[in-house]
Amino acid sequence: MALDTDDEILQDFLVEAEELMEGLNEQLVELENQPEDSELLNSIFRGFHTIKGGAGFLSLDAMVALCHKCEDLFNILRQGERIVDADMMDTFLKVTDSLTIMFDEVKSGEYPAPADPDILEQLAFYLDPNATPTSEPEPTVEKTAEPESPIVSTDTSEDDDITDDEFEALLDELHGAASPAGTSKPEEIAPPPSDSDDITDDEFEALLDQLHGPSSPGKTSKLEVSPEQPASDSGDITDDEFEALLDQLQGKKPTQAQPPPASEPQAKQSAQKIETAKVKQEPTAKATSTPKQAETSVRVDTSRLDDIMNMVGELVLVRNRISTLEAALEDEEMAKAVNNLAVVTADLQTAVMKTRMQPIKKVFGRFPRVVRDLARSLKKEINLELRGEETDLDKNLVEALADPLVHLVRNAVDHGIEMPDTREQSGKSPVGQVILGAAQEGDHILLTISDDGAGMDADVLRQKAVEKGMMDEESASRLTDSECYALIFAPGFSMKKEISDISGRGVGMDVVKTSISKLNGVIEITSEIGKGTTLSIKVPLTLAIMPTLMVMLGDQIFAFPLVNVNEIFHLDLKKTNIIDGQQTINVRNKALPLFYLRKWLANTFNETETPEIEHVVIVNVGTQRVGFVVDQLIGQEEVVIKPLGAMLQGTKGLSGATITGDGRISLIIDFPELMNNYALRGY
Repeated sequence: MALDTDDEILQDFLVEAEELMEGLNEQLVELENQPEDSELLNSIFRGFHTIKGGAGFLSLDAMVALCHKCEDLFNILRQGERIVDADMMDTFLKVTDSLTIMFDEVKSGEYPAPADPDILEQLAFYLDPNATPTSEPEPTVEKTAEPESPIVSTDTSEDDDITDDEFEALLDELHGAASPAGTSKPEEIAPPPSDSDDITDDEFEALLDQLHGPSSPGKTSKLEVSPEQPASDSGDITDDEFEALLDQLQGKKPTQAQPPPASEPQAKQSAQKIETAKVKQEPTAKATSTPKQAETSVRVDTSRLDDIMNMVGELVLVRNRISTLEAALEDEEMAKAVNNLAVVTADLQTAVMKTRMQPIKKVFGRFPRVVRDLARSLKKEINLELRGEETDLDKNLVEALADPLVHLVRNAVDHGIEMPDTREQSGKSPVGQVILGAAQEGDHILLTISDDGAGMDADVLRQKAVEKGMMDEESASRLTDSECYALIFAPGFSMKKEISDISGRGVGMDVVKTSISKLNGVIEITSEIGKGTTLSIKVPLTLAIMPTLMVMLGDQIFAFPLVNVNEIFHLDLKKTNIIDGQQTINVRNKALPLFYLRKWLANTFNETETPEIEHVVIVNVGTQRVGFVVDQLIGQEEVVIKPLGAMLQGTKGLSGATITGDGRISLIIDFPELMNNYALRGY
């Protein structure tokens, strides 16, 4: 029987589970470095428990079985009876991979297949009965009466109130569902022991005896169950007893409890402890009750956000048009109204853009696992540092940047970081350092991938380019170091002598350059031999509304994405040179190729009528800088990207169109495609 993928409950479960899985992968890698971190252990335990609860509600039995074993194992880890090692972590990561496959099956409308038996056997091995406190009921109370991290204490807040997850765990414990042997462990629901007036282990044990009947003739029950509702002989707790136990744990007065006899000092002391806990819990419970009831977020379909963004884009175009008309009217009152409209529109635009924004942590969260697995397979020791995870950028960009960043990080681990013995011989720490950072700079996002590895040798890259027939020795000798570093993005270029499943085919970095270029992004590389390499990627903040530089070619307006523009200056054409048949200009002692856009796009180019002074715009195209001659500079303008019509659809070098402030149509230049279509063909 297939699942109903339109079921709202199922979709909510998948969304929540996906977020939990992202957190679990990151937390597990962190746990390997801090195996005794109780907060991490508790958080991972809660993650598996929450997934198990949702899967159980939807009858996803395979998922329930796998999470249940992980939950049991983490319960043992929380009690300090086992310590996480590398082999155990390999098993846990296989579990998360298996759960991811199960989620994909659920998304496709199918019930998930059972997990790999090898994974289940490995988990069962770690759940050895000799090391599991739930294997024998009697010693359990004595052995685990003082757990380091009882369920109630998993909440890191100072609030002693029981949470939803803890309540579910309490149900599992009392009814035997949380342990493989079906043995309840009620001691885990006790308030954590401390030097304060909290209930002690002996007092809690006495409370259990009172609920299930005295374990010795000298003890009598504090909670007397009425004759109409006797306790069952099976030892299972009844509903009334369970409610009474909850009342006492929460500091409420049990309705069926009788005053303790004077001969029971231990039970009386327990009651006093519970009353003391009640006084402590009440202020905290009142203080935290309001935030728990308030709804702080709502899920909205991304298509609806796209529609709102499109409408805001139209509003921006209208604002630009009105601003242009107002400048011609020269009316003071009109100018004030237009300025107010501009402010409100800008605020609305910013607010709507923020609804589409997501923290780049959604991308960064996968890299601890990637680096850990890759370093383990390469027998390297690598520490990954993440910076700027809170940086927000457009949702579409978050998704588009995921694969390129994976390639770059893998490249840094495989090519950049040396083997531990090689690093020690060079006087470095055997543990390599990879830093992945993000920061917002104006209207763009700057991403950096840095390593402290061997760095790149520009001379070696030149030689490799000549060997592969990419250029002759003379051309290679004229390359600057930056241009040599950019060779790694050439198709088929690889420094690996042997091809492996990780690298060596020379296709990954080419894909990276293409993907970044499609986002109107720019890549720069800096490297120093023996010190390391840094790759910097600059991409626009959003793909919907773009700041541009407006220029004229003949009588047609074109828009240059501002993120690509490096500088603008007036050029004396007498100072140009011809190198290898290509006209170039010298900018700060560096020769840059020079092209006339009129020749490509306006069809008004006449070599006999070119003026002596031209406007030149230096543009970043991937890792290269290029100069373009334009007829006139209009200025900067924020535009909304519109798709090209049927007649222009697929035109090389154009990424879209927009409407300018004076109502005319402007075409938006796609520089990477423009260079591929014209410059590389010799036009």
